[in-house]
Amino acid sequence: MNGIELAIRFSYVVNSLRYCGPESEDDFLKYLNGESNEEEVKELFKKFEGFRPYMQLTSEKTGKDMFDYDVIEAYWLGNSLLDEFDGEDMKKIVEMLVTRGLPKSIGDELVKNMPAEAFPHHSFHVMYVGPGRTTGTVPTNMDTMSKCIASEATVVEVNEGELVVKTCPLDKKDDKFVFGEEIEKKVKWKKEITPSIKVGDKVALHWDFAGLVLTERQVENLKKYTKQTLDTVNNL
Repeated sequence: MNGIELAIRFSYVVNSLRYCGPESEDDFLKYLNGESNEEEVKELFKKFEGFRPYMQLTSEKTGKDMFDYDVIEAYWLGNSLLDEFDGEDMKKIVEMLVTRGLPKSIGDELVKNMPAEAFPHHSFHVMYVGPGRTTGTVPTNMDTMSKCIASEATVVEVNEGELVVKTCPLDKKDDKFVFGEEIEKKVKWKKEITPSIKVGDKVALHWDFAGLVLTERQVENLKKYTKQTLDTVNNL
């Protein structure tokens, strides 16, 4: 799997819901089907309001291509590239988000209070910036945050276009972010995106859509970097 495919697996659902980026799902599916539309897909991704600043800064900081697999994985799941970043870098990302729709008043406040330990992981965008604040397509509340954050789930039942999974949703307790008790829930999946899912697989959820079967390393990284963001935000 390359970086573009990994990005599609997380971005397909949010684009199909019209929450982020230009209408792209048909081009995404064509790419996964082997069509030679890589440049078109890259241009579409560059127009995603929230995605572009994170990829751009990670590319510039690490010297890797914006669509390098490690760059995409660092944002969605986490890997060692994130260890190179700090709050000063993240201020630059917020400033870029302001040029792409984040209200300046919110951006100024986020920059002012930026924690030194921040890094460009999707959990940071969810828990610190807030889903919908850049695009205005969804309200920023606990429900959208829990759906937007990339999280791990275990598959307990596989049906046509739908899975039953066990997962611990993001929540708040005593004004602190926590992961709640394990629940069972139904989520969507699509064979064109994730060709093979079986009972017992660990999958990544984004907006109640299972787009990726996770390796053990990816599960560990997702937990590690999400917890680091949670602890950082809770300590503000």
